[in-house]
Amino acid sequence: MSFLPNKDVKSLRLTCKALGEITPFSSSRVFLSANSLNIQVFRAVADHPKFRQEITEIIWDDARFVSAPLIWENVHPTIDPQSVQTNPDEGCPNWFVEECEENRYRMRHRKHRDVDRPDHLARKNQIDAQMPLKACWEYYLQILNDQATVIESQDDEKAFLYGLERFPRLKRVTVTPAAHGWLFTPLYETPMIRAFPYGFNYPIPRGWHFDQTEGQVVEPLPWSEATEEYKELWRGARITLRVLSQVKKHNFSELSFDSKQLHTGINFRIFDQPCEEYNHFAAIMKRPGFRRLHLSLLTGSSGYWAGFQSGYFHQAVSLARELTDIYLSTTFNLGSLSSLGDPPIPLKKVLPVMEWPNLCNLALSRFSVDTSELMDILKLLPSSLQSIELEFIEFPFDESCLTGLLERMREELNWAERDQLKPTVTIAMEGHRRWPGRFIKLTDEVASFLYGSGGNPVDGGDTCGPRNGWGTNHDLFEAEYTRPNVSIPDLRKLGIVR
Repeated sequence: MSFLPNKDVKSLRLTCKALGEITPFSSSRVFLSANSLNIQVFRAVADHPKFRQEITEIIWDDARFVSAPLIWENVHPTIDPQSVQTNPDEGCPNWFVEECEENRYRMRHRKHRDVDRPDHLARKNQIDAQMPLKACWEYYLQILNDQATVIESQDDEKAFLYGLERFPRLKRVTVTPAAHGWLFTPLYETPMIRAFPYGFNYPIPRGWHFDQTEGQVVEPLPWSEATEEYKELWRGARITLRVLSQVKKHNFSELSFDSKQLHTGINFRIFDQPCEEYNHFAAIMKRPGFRRLHLSLLTGSSGYWAGFQSGYFHQAVSLARELTDIYLSTTFNLGSLSSLGDPPIPLKKVLPVMEWPNLCNLALSRFSVDTSELMDILKLLPSSLQSIELEFIEFPFDESCLTGLLERMREELNWAERDQLKPTVTIAMEGHRRWPGRFIKLTDEVASFLYGSGGNPVDGGDTCGPRNGWGTNHDLFEAEYTRPNVSIPDLRKLGIVR
């Protein structure tokens, strides 16, 4: 029984009373969203005398279903009239048909040359058994109507408040737009997602401000000029900020707004100047015992620095004096920065490292940096440091890029001389096939170079990528995708691709 995942343990417990009593079951997290089934299960756990004691994390699925795709070219969204017309062959709107077809394309594209794994076959079976699109649309409308009812009644916010009172061991609150992952590959199997009919194809909802066009990044609208309709794209995030900043009787110490590398995040322009959301964020940062912040920021496709230059972001995060872990990511289109002439992100206006004497883990993702300034930051980090993660970092005015950074880290930092545990340094880079959630990770290879006699794992050539055979490919949405970073012929020999 110990080898079974939780969903199978639940099924086993239901087979008979005896197994229900002796089969161990433990779940440390509970899900919430604008869905009545998620709320029902959330409250059932909160009312259970045993299970509520085990909950340490609330995960808020902030991706909402839409009746039609909105185009946010300005503060007043528009809808393509052609997209909402009914498709005569399928019996549902054109946009719904297009999204479902795009799901099938993405599934094939993500699989690419891979041999058939069990998870591939499971998804293929669902595709083969796909419901008629008219039936998919009818079920989708039920979810959409249920969502509208929950939002009108604010039942999700009420449940969140109830959970804060009922989960004594609660440590972390996570808000994400990525819960649905890809078709038949959810990031989290929430009660709502588990209840979907077999073969249910539907437009994958993405929360927050998001462009469904692959690889495109939307520009955040000025928060001071935004309508309430626009701000409600971040409904779960806003509720979380407001409630956590006001309710005193809860023990949470970690807050995560995690886009899982999707091209979206919290609208960065709340840091232009003080506003309601900024004040709530700052109040959370200065809570006694607050220790971990994961913040995905929607910063646009090119350099937009007002939120950093104004100093309000720096001022807010500097209030978290007991911070031990911080992960910051942006949505900058790094490949275009040097051609646009935009300066690197001013790290000293971002990271008040002198205010974090207990910092253990620091991660930066999609930052354009100046090598010397990054080195200055690394030298200021406290001796409590345990790990550094640098994901998709670009050096627009430094030809030596990561190769040169690692060289300078080995030469200028005294980490190798430490008697205590040496900080783990992880580098994440784009793989050969770029897709949100996929990356090549280098950890052991970096340690060998910094603290041993290994070579530099980053190729100093034009690509400035990982050397062939170094590092491991990962996918945040598919654990089974993990594989060595080797050539296609070598992957074929390993039986991973055709």
